[in-house]
Amino acid sequence: MSLLSITTFLLHCTDSALSFYYDPQLYVPKYRDYLEAQGNLTKDLFRNYEKDVSPVYAWYDTSKPLGYDKEAPQRWNYTLFLYSLKLVQVNEPEEQVSVVLELMEYWYDPRLSWNASDYRNVNAIFTRQDKVWSPTLTPFGINDLIDFRDQDFRLVCLDNLGMIYDYLSARVSVICRMNVARFPFDTQICQIRFSLPIFSFKEVKIFSEVYEGIQNASAFDNMGNSEWRLTNLTNRVDFLSFQDRFDLELAVFEIKITRNPLYYFYMIIFPSFVINSVSIMGIFLKGADKMSKLNVGLTNIMTMTFILGVMSDKIPRTGSIPLLGVYIIINLLIMLAAIFVVMMITKLRRWALPILRKKKTPMSRKLETFIGSPLEYTCAVILELITCANFFLMIGFWINDQETVLTKG
Repeated sequence: MSLLSITTFLLHCTDSALSFYYDPQLYVPKYRDYLEAQGNLTKDLFRNYEKDVSPVYAWYDTSKPLGYDKEAPQRWNYTLFLYSLKLVQVNEPEEQVSVVLELMEYWYDPRLSWNASDYRNVNAIFTRQDKVWSPTLTPFGINDLIDFRDQDFRLVCLDNLGMIYDYLSARVSVICRMNVARFPFDTQICQIRFSLPIFSFKEVKIFSEVYEGIQNASAFDNMGNSEWRLTNLTNRVDFLSFQDRFDLELAVFEIKITRNPLYYFYMIIFPSFVINSVSIMGIFLKGADKMSKLNVGLTNIMTMTFILGVMSDKIPRTGSIPLLGVYIIINLLIMLAAIFVVMMITKLRRWALPILRKKKTPMSRKLETFIGSPLEYTCAVILELITCANFFLMIGFWINDQETVLTKG
């Protein structure tokens, strides 16, 4: 009885498996034909394939110039295709820029080509990357690279022409020398460079490409962050020469980023202008004693010095003075001039008033009147005008920066 039950159960399972196998909603016959053709193709394709050996042609005389052998194939081609970029962080003190890149790399391996008609017109398959030989893409001059791909399961696409397509998603940190002379209205240019250092330029020809869909103003707006705007993205191939057979080519992606100065305007530029203007009025305030005026000036100087310290933490230690630093230093000098003028006016009165009172002429009376409050008011107005001119100069730089961005957009 138990044997009959087991037999009945096995027959039922067989019928269920067969009905599932040919169920048109789950497993259509054409899908089965494709998998069979793909299986046959995979067996034939990898039967004698050596994944540890490179397909790069290196059968040439290194002492002779490139292209001397007319019968040899062209240089092995490797292409790096950028189709997404996102600016993550700009670390000015360390002169480091971090971006997230989405790249497609593809190359040619003639050992993995086939005649599609022999395998029911299967012209592409997807397989694990560890089954094929892959070039080692190396960042050149890059401080850090974090690969986001699954290290244990990576797929590549093979087509019947022998082309292999691979996907790369990584965070890259590059050293970018910064020019902060116009800070905070500065623009920086950074390069992200890749190479295949094992192979020389006589063996490998590198191509760099950028997807056209991201080379427009609307795409650039999404590539930046809250502080920096990406204004341009270009690509090229550079040649790096060591004066020997190991000269190589570099795939270069160059980004141009412009700082958004609004934060520095309302956190540093405008408060500095207000503090300086009020301090000048306080120093020349009629009726205040000398020590009170001196305290106002010294407090202003300490505030400007603190602002300079805050700014110095945001920029690299370069030989040039940034524009914002020049603005704050001018405000500092204006306040020093205000303190000096107040002290000199006090000494001038002590020295000149007795002399003018002795002469008793119309001119001496006018000078005696002018040395009083009018002289202080005149000096205060002049220093306020210089402060305003310094402030409106920064506004001019800001307007010019906005017009430049809108013109390029």
